[in-house]
Amino acid sequence: MVIIGIQHRAARHSVGEEKSKRFKVKSSGKKTFGKILMEASMRLECELKPVGSALRRAAGIGMAGMIVGALVLAPLSAAANGREEDRISNERPINRAKVENLQRWVSAGHADWCKDARLVAAEELWRLAPDYSGDGFEMNEVNADIISNAGNRVTFEWSPLDGRALYRVTVQRFDWLLPIARNIESIVWVPTSIEIRTHE
Repeated sequence: MVIIGIQHRAARHSVGEEKSKRFKVKSSGKKTFGKILMEASMRLECELKPVGSALRRAAGIGMAGMIVGALVLAPLSAAANGREEDRISNERPINRAKVENLQRWVSAGHADWCKDARLVAAEELWRLAPDYSGDGFEMNEVNADIISNAGNRVTFEWSPLDGRALYRVTVQRFDWLLPIARNIESIVWVPTSIEIRTHE
């Protein structure tokens, strides 16, 4: 096996050959304009090389970050904008005779839960939404409008955990039931409107 050693000599001339006289550099101490220009460009290249590579690396990392950010956020914004929303709204007609009979029933000591707006809305929501547990504390009160309607109308909303639907139930109590109820706290709450918004 033959091992060739590493040659530590400059490749300007072959081994053993004398340097030719025509390639000798003048050592007069004066530098020519061409030599000064070449040294300056070499020095500038050496100084800018680390800066240029760092700038390219930073620009590459920045572009990669922007692309990853766009890829992460694009499905979210597309999902938010692309969701179709179906809205089902139902305003219930109020049968005054039935509501008065209900008020008489409650005033006689039956079904006290009809005096609580949250429980009436929960009962209505329990009939509409199969996922609803029936607990009135799962709903959020959306609109109390105490000033405009003297606290006689309240809207509650509930959404299942998957977020594909939003249920709103509005309950109301009527002043014309006051002669039967005898005080305002004893007036029954009645569901007057239902709204269901589904997101596909």
